[in-house]
Parts: sequence; structure tokens; C-alpha cells
Amino acid sequence: MANETEKLTVNLGVVELAQVDVLVEQGIYSNRSDFIRTSVRNHLKNYNENFENQLIPIASKKTWEKTIGIAIITKKLLEEWLTKENEKKLNFSVIGMLVFDKDISTALFENTVDTVLIRGKLVASSEIKDIINKMN
Repeated sequence: MANETEKLTVNLGVVELAQVDVLVEQGIYSNRSDFIRTSVRNHLKNYNENFENQLIPIASKKTWEKTIGIAIITKKLLEEWLTKENEKKLNFSVIGMLVFDKDISTALFENTVDTVLIRGKLVASSEIKDIINKMN
């Protein structure tokens, strides 16, 4: 799942595309997609602080589980949270991909999760997705 990608169409001018092709021919990049992925990753590194600031609402007094990347929430994690008798529920803020295991029941989810903020892709059962959509 870590290698899951989304397709993106990019339009480049003939000169820029020719320059990319030269770099591919020289073996610096394996193909055009490799060049584009690398360029995007390098450019996004310049904005890491901006992403960190986007993970939680500024006025929030909640404790957040913050992730830039992929966060996988298991049934075991939520059950352990319940057994600790925490008074607070979990709040997730993710830029990237958030995965809730398919075996998480709606009751377990509702008893352990207060808020989900996702910028990216959400993978969960349709029931969990419905609950999250109602939160926002």
C-alpha cells in the first residue's frame, strides 16, 4: 500500500519536455515519471513547515495524532485505547493516506475517535467513511 499512486496528467512545453528527455537519455532519471516524482518530492520539501501548520486547526485545544504520509489505524490500536480507560477520544489529522482496518466496527470507532481531518486518501469501510463524512 505504501507504493500506491494516483495518476496525474501534466502538460509541459516542448522545450521543457525535451530537457526532461535529455536527462532520461543520460540515465539521470529512469523515465519521465521518475523525473516528475522526484521533482515534486524535492519541491514539497521546501514546504514541510507549512504542512505541519495545516495538520491541526489553529484554535483547537484537542490532542492530535498527526501524520504526513500514511497512517494505518488498526482494530487492536483502538481496542487498546479503550482498555486504557482514556477519558479523551482520538483525533487524527493526516496529509497523505489514512487507513482504518476493515474489521473496525462502527461502535468501536465511535467510542474511540472524536475527529478525523484528512487531506488525501481515506481507506475505510463504507460505514466508517459515512461517520467521518458526518463529522466534517
